[in-house]
Amino acid sequence: MATIHDVAKYAGISIATVSRALNKPEMVNAETLERVMHAARKLNYFKNDAKLQNVKNNKVSLGVIFPHITSYYFGELYSGISRAAQQHNIDLVLYELRNENISKQGLEEAFAFSKRHMVDGILLARNVPTAYDEAFERLDIPVALLLGTHESAKLPAFKVDDIRASFDAVSFLVSRGHRQIGMISLPPTDQMSDIVSRLRGFKQALDFYQLPFDEASVAYGNLRFDDGYSAMKELLASREKTGITAVFTVADEVAIGAMRCIQDAGLSVPEDISVIGFGNLSIANISTPKLTTVEQPFGNIGEEGVKYMAKVLSNPDHVEKGNFYLPYKIIERESVTERRALR
Repeated sequence: MATIHDVAKYAGISIATVSRALNKPEMVNAETLERVMHAARKLNYFKNDAKLQNVKNNKVSLGVIFPHITSYYFGELYSGISRAAQQHNIDLVLYELRNENISKQGLEEAFAFSKRHMVDGILLARNVPTAYDEAFERLDIPVALLLGTHESAKLPAFKVDDIRASFDAVSFLVSRGHRQIGMISLPPTDQMSDIVSRLRGFKQALDFYQLPFDEASVAYGNLRFDDGYSAMKELLASREKTGITAVFTVADEVAIGAMRCIQDAGLSVPEDISVIGFGNLSIANISTPKLTTVEQPFGNIGEEGVKYMAKVLSNPDHVEKGNFYLPYKIIERESVTERRALR
């Protein structure tokens, strides 16, 4: 049976420091806490410590690490996670990755937070580059990705096929007679989100249908209403050159911002410019006009992530890797119409 002396020896630090890390983790730095927790897990210290075991109450817990928990999609994704967690008797511990710490250091801080709360596994909503692999290896508990992927597919990831879904969104616009199609995308340099791959799907579709691509037909921004509004202003400024009659956006909130910009410019959606979103959030059905969009099943993605973690935690040999794509579909409402001549 491992003791606190064993943990201290394994970690190479004093017994007093180990005691502080286990009982008052806020009093030690993240690096020290990580060393102690790693040593304790390797030596099965928690399983032998009745006090800590009682704290956990013999119940499985998952850390849920998200960026931007105030975004619209978070509520819909988290509802699926919560629903499945209740079904599997799993507790959830939430941590927000803020704008300033979506980085390797920020991720390590999130992992340290999760360890302090003694979670058994982690659900992470973001992309993971291979440069972060060392941090995951030190973590020493299972991780599943939601909405994002690992650069080398070393972690299980639950999402839709963003490239194919974007291709199909453009195909939908083409089927409605549109040939000059613009896009509002995340910047290509934003590698922390798999959403950037939707630009690849957009370009592949234009190439497949032999439609013109003009850099002026693509504007960039983040995923908020204001970003969509600002990006649409850029597209309208170059519209005399590009002649766009439709715009594909990477997210519903962006699409609604774009529609407002079009309307403020004295134009009409969809008569002058059609707009299609991505996500099918609840706001898509209450916008004016109601938004045509690609449905991304956020709730189901969250559920599948929890179900996978429940299997892994009950059977460690169940570990799988790679991307698990969930089905998507286009929801047709009011923001796309047959192409009409520009006024």
